[in-house]
Amino acid sequence: MARDGPTEAIFTTADDQMQGLWGFHRYVQAATDVTRPDSLLHRLPQNTFQLTHEWGRYYDPKEMADRVCEMREFLLCRQSLLGLVSVCEAALLRLNGHLASMKRCVELSGNKKLLVWAFTVVQKSPVASPEAAVRLPETCGDLDNARRLRNCIVHRNGCYDGEMYLREIIQDGWVIPQFEKNSKNAAPKGEPIILTTERFEHLTRSHIEFLHILHNTIQQQEFGHSIPYSYADEGKRIEWYRILSGRRDVKM
Repeated sequence: MARDGPTEAIFTTADDQMQGLWGFHRYVQAATDVTRPDSLLHRLPQNTFQLTHEWGRYYDPKEMADRVCEMREFLLCRQSLLGLVSVCEAALLRLNGHLASMKRCVELSGNKKLLVWAFTVVQKSPVASPEAAVRLPETCGDLDNARRLRNCIVHRNGCYDGEMYLREIIQDGWVIPQFEKNSKNAAPKGEPIILTTERFEHLTRSHIEFLHILHNTIQQQEFGHSIPYSYADEGKRIEWYRILSGRRDVKM
């Protein structure tokens, strides 16, 4: 049987967006690695910038450029993580809603509930490779870790929060909870969450791998399509303009 088109479209959209996030992250990091802050000053607003439609605010462009340069990886990784988790949540919401419209599951909302549902779907997946299947409980733990990090960044001013980070984990006896290094000591103190590009890329790989397994599992179990989606089999090359712009009609 053919794959279900809407399910595949939801998956490939999220897959493209996550690859686009990685590409933009790497480009910005490389660009800021070789750019001296002073070389940017003539491109920045001088002395004041428009804060709202009505108010301006005084600032020192050199001081801002120096601090952004100093903290660029810290800032970039946080923003990239927010995008990654949001893309995943949107994909799970759309997949769950699509299947619920056909009476194939219960419609849910909320990132934690959607993750629990998706983890249940893949738990006994017959389509994951042996290596990915062994890794899957930890991969799911990575997704839950990213969710909790995102919540702390958005709701706790970017600091670890014991209630939100340590006690809001998904514990079902199968998922292996994941934590950032030293987070258990940092959470009670509310210390800042510091991520590196290496950690962002690890979490990105987990999200993409998980979505591939989820998509293939749904296609087989719900629609009877047994051939897993594969970049190589699909002959799919990376179309960066389309991925970064979100346009589906671009032919390169």
